[in-house]
Amino acid sequence: MASRLRDGVERGFEAWGRRVEARPLAVLLACAAFVAFCASGLPGLSIDTSFEAFLRANDPVRLAYDAFRDRFGRDERIIVAIRRGPGPDATAEPGDVFDLEFLGRLRELHHAIEARTPYVEELTSLVNARDTRGVGDTLFVEDFLDPWPSSEADLARLRARARENPLFRNTVLSADARVTTISIEPWLYSAGPAAPDDLGGFDADGADPSSSATPGEPALLSSVESDEMVVRLREILAEFDGPGFEVHLAGPPVMMHDVSAAMMRDMPRFVALAIAMIGVLLYALFRRLVAVVAPLVVVVLSVVCTFGLMGWSDTRIHAPTQILPTFLLAVGVGDSVHLLAIFFERVRRGDDREDALARALGHCGLALVLTSLTTAAGLASFATAAVAPVAALGVFAPIGVLIALGLSLSLLPAIVRLWPGLDTGGREGTAAHDRLDRILAGLGAFAAGHPRAIVLFTALLWSVSAVGASRLALSHDPLSWLGPEAPIVRDTLAIDRDLGGSVSFEILVQTDARDGIRQPEVLERMARLGHSYETTPRDGLVAGQTTSLADVVKEIHRALNADAPQAYAIPADPRLVAQELLLFENSGSDDLEQLVDGQYRAARIAVRMPWRDAVGYVDFFDAADEAARRTLGDAARTSMTGIMALLIRAMSALTTSMATSYLLAFAVITPLMVLLVGKLRLGLLAMLPNLTPILLTLGLMGIAGFPLDAFSLLIGGIALGLAVDDTIHFMHGYRRERDRGASREEAVQATLLSTGRAMLITTCVLTLGFLGFVLSSMQNLVNLGILVGFAITMALAADVLLAPALLALVDDAPGARPAAPRQDARDDTRQDAREEPA
Repeated sequence: MASRLRDGVERGFEAWGRRVEARPLAVLLACAAFVAFCASGLPGLSIDTSFEAFLRANDPVRLAYDAFRDRFGRDERIIVAIRRGPGPDATAEPGDVFDLEFLGRLRELHHAIEARTPYVEELTSLVNARDTRGVGDTLFVEDFLDPWPSSEADLARLRARARENPLFRNTVLSADARVTTISIEPWLYSAGPAAPDDLGGFDADGADPSSSATPGEPALLSSVESDEMVVRLREILAEFDGPGFEVHLAGPPVMMHDVSAAMMRDMPRFVALAIAMIGVLLYALFRRLVAVVAPLVVVVLSVVCTFGLMGWSDTRIHAPTQILPTFLLAVGVGDSVHLLAIFFERVRRGDDREDALARALGHCGLALVLTSLTTAAGLASFATAAVAPVAALGVFAPIGVLIALGLSLSLLPAIVRLWPGLDTGGREGTAAHDRLDRILAGLGAFAAGHPRAIVLFTALLWSVSAVGASRLALSHDPLSWLGPEAPIVRDTLAIDRDLGGSVSFEILVQTDARDGIRQPEVLERMARLGHSYETTPRDGLVAGQTTSLADVVKEIHRALNADAPQAYAIPADPRLVAQELLLFENSGSDDLEQLVDGQYRAARIAVRMPWRDAVGYVDFFDAADEAARRTLGDAARTSMTGIMALLIRAMSALTTSMATSYLLAFAVITPLMVLLVGKLRLGLLAMLPNLTPILLTLGLMGIAGFPLDAFSLLIGGIALGLAVDDTIHFMHGYRRERDRGASREEAVQATLLSTGRAMLITTCVLTLGFLGFVLSSMQNLVNLGILVGFAITMALAADVLLAPALLALVDDAPGARPAAPRQDARDDTRQDAREEPA
């Protein structure tokens, strides 16, 4: 029954091939129209490397973060840290920042950033840091360096006042007073659709890739605008950086810009490398120009269509989706290789072009569809991921694979049919090809002749890999993607060292009653919680600084009490708290807007922390959350949000999603394999060669210390989808030969003689395509390239050695009686293979 069904499908593909060869121009025009429609979406493409883009728009953690940001503004600050280092002669030990020349240069830098950097909401440094003082019952809120110091006595007074101000510590001044900062808060909302036209590499239309705004709502500051801000800022800092004035730059917007810039540099390089590599391998295999041009046209148009559809659907390019072009180029060419290998083999043996095309489609059309479906299924399992860019990869990678399949079955035959002067004779490279075929067939024969040894050796590799896999450690650290030598990495480490932190998380404190936050008990608990974060280690971490309304209230109270140190406290009388806050507001300061809402129902506690892998923050966050709930008690509700909360949620969602995705992929692919083989037991055993490369790769990762991060977690789904391709081609050929009456050994050798070369070439294309990622400036892509290349190579080895060994052990059914050959489609591949010259 299964055999008759396969024969019917193969006849259908052969009939399709004859229709294509009868109307090649019509097929060509239809494909061109489809490509044109898809490509018209390309102008809508944009890049989004923001941290919130890791999560789906309806994820509860992202919704909480969006609500927090709408209420209090951005927590994503840019930090410029300036260290007073040795001067040009480097002979004297550098002093602190309270030096007239240094402060003068700081003021120049502050004003330069203020005047020349776009999209800056607020700029804070020693120049304009809040200095609160009281005269009697009058409160003055002034800039710290106003009036400007003119003598050593002025500097001494400022030095003492800065060191006495708790709110200055690790915000605008380091503990040793040798490092000062400029804190930059970007705009929350976009300036509009227009984007600057002098920044090459940015999205020209200024589309807002970081916003999920709906019509009628303002769009958030776009990645294009954020990138422009970082570019301009770096230009300014380069003018000031030098001996005695060492500048460091960090913060999430800078990190996102650097990741985006690395993507923009790497993607064209990978695409060009993949195209060149595919072209060289195709020419080495077929020695004909049409065999190079036609597949390249197919795969390039597949990439164009896929990204065009992403543009139509407003799906943004994120770090994980940047692998998509190279992936589609390498995967898509496999269909062309298998089809052309059969086509040229039939041409070489005497078929005319039209018959060869039709019979090639009949021979491998079913296998091509099944391999594309299994590859798509393996990738489509990502679509359920809670991590948005991985889910996008799970949607558009399968679409791209299926587009490549459709063009391979239509556009490729049409191009071959219309190609002028196609050589129907030559045997260029045939001797080398014959040797390659015999090597592959010999490996298969060896495996079929020594099945127990092969299976035992594989079991040993499984055991070693299982031990290695047990050492795997999760990681989610976007900063590490850029490599240890990246400026943002060095600057972040320097700022963490000098100031105790470069990134923050937020505690949202909420009460039910109006003015609930203003109650002394709530403020006192907030102050106690902040002090706990700064002094009590949790999982080895303490905060560099915490800021909340409680700190402002204590600052005001001390100023109104002659700056007495003991007055740095929360007043016990709620009416006094209200009066002092009213004085502060009437002084002209708007700083309260960033700390508390207008009705004093909700407030934030900003906690500045050193950068760390999100996995390393899980225990800290659990302890910090528990401390917040315990300290605020029933006085207020608390919840944690901010950039680090997003990263931790993304890591958790990714690991859970990937486990689900792998199970889903296995559940979808296994029935397809059983359907192809026609027997339940053989179909299930055929999955072992597909799982082997995944287990071996996990073992390599554990032994070599590769992190299990957002990229390496994709390897299982990618490897499973790709490994199944070769297994399907092998099992498809094997079942054909067995149905014709061949013995197990004969079926293995005939299969490898007819499809082994194409399997090897597609493996080379895929492996070299992914190994091209080792040229990336991003370490996560380097790791991905190495590991996927290894997995694909192991997949071929498993199909050539393990699959024949398993078949030799379990396929004990006698070969079927040979069926009479069809007159309209003489499939003599096995016979031709046996007639190969020795």
